[in-house]
Formats: sequence, structure tokens, C-alpha cells
Amino acid sequence: HITYQFGSGLTRVGKIMLIVYGAIYVLELLFEHWFHVPVVRSLVLFPPGHPSFHVWQLVTHPFLHDPGSPIGFLITCVVFYFFSAPVERALGDRGFLFLFYMSALGAVLIGLPFNALAGFDAPFSGMMPSLLSLIVVFGLMNPEATILLMFVLPVKAKYLSYGTVIVTFLTFLAKVNPHGAFHLGGILLGYLVFRGPGNLPRPGHL
Repeated sequence: HITYQFGSGLTRVGKIMLIVYGAIYVLELLFEHWFHVPVVRSLVLFPPGHPSFHVWQLVTHPFLHDPGSPIGFLITCVVFYFFSAPVERALGDRGFLFLFYMSALGAVLIGLPFNALAGFDAPFSGMMPSLLSLIVVFGLMNPEATILLMFVLPVKAKYLSYGTVIVTFLTFLAKVNPHGAFHLGGILLGYLVFRGPGNLPRPGHL
């Protein structure tokens, strides 16, 4: 039984990613709010068949965040800071990147077909599917570790993983989260990558 200490510093890849995502978001804000050039609409992911859909959106959408919600972006960066470093240290640079962007792929593979069946045509963007996947994988790698939820409430990491999946699923069913299918797809493929063949670590072998 250990208490996990966050804030030990970003790892190399995590630091680069945070800088890249931050720089992209600053450019979004400049183009959208100062230059009045609506670049975001061309880069977020619309469903195939939508008039605004472009093939490159399959690649660009994970790097974009809502330019109207800078606080939401900052919260996303804080969560990334907390969970990216321990997962990257466990998986290595390549394993971390593979998990992160395979989770983004899982979001597309699940989210787009579901939205087509359900008739949803809202655009999607952001790293949230990959971020949720990191939280779940962290809990699987360190199930008995204790973390301070909201810096106050001590919670075992495994319960944080279970809670992340449950809350995401319930908000999806309640239609509170319009992008729930994307988030669940990211969690699912991230889990399969973690549990799949290869040299990825398993709980109890770290």
C-alpha cells in the first residue's frame, strides 16, 4: 500500500506534448478571436457525409480544443500533467505515445459509427478520450496506490479507474455527454492496448 505523489515533474514526451498542445491552443485563440479566421471548424471532426467533413480531420481533431473554453483546456492540461508522467515512465516513450493515440483512434472507431446511427452530427475534438484512457490505465498499473482526489479525498487508484468508466458510461446513457461514445471508445481501445500482447506492463509487475 503506497500513497502516490503527483507533481514529480513531466517526462520528456509529456513535456513536449503539453507544449505542442498549448501552442496550438494559443494559435486557435489568436485565429478565432483576434484574426477572425475560423480555422477550428475546418480541423475538428465532423461525421463523414456532413458538408463540413474533410479527411484530414481524422488526424487534426485530437489536437484541437474548444476556443470558447480556455478554463476547460487548462483543466485538461492539469489532468494530463498528473497522469502522463507515471504512465510514460511505466510504458516508455513509444508505449506511451502508442497508448495515447490508439485511444484517440478508438474514439473515432466507436464514436463515428454510433453518431451516424444515432443521427448526431456535432463535431468532436480534443484529447479527452486519450486522457480518460490514461486515468484508467494508471489505476490498472497501480491499483492499491492512494491518491488525493481533488487534493483532499484519499481514493485508491483502482476505484478512480472504475469510477471514470462508470461516470463516462452513465453520462453517455443519460445523454448528458454528447461525445460519450468517443470517450468510451478511447477508454476501450486504451484498455485493449494495455492488456494486449507485447511488453506493456501489467498490474503487479512494475
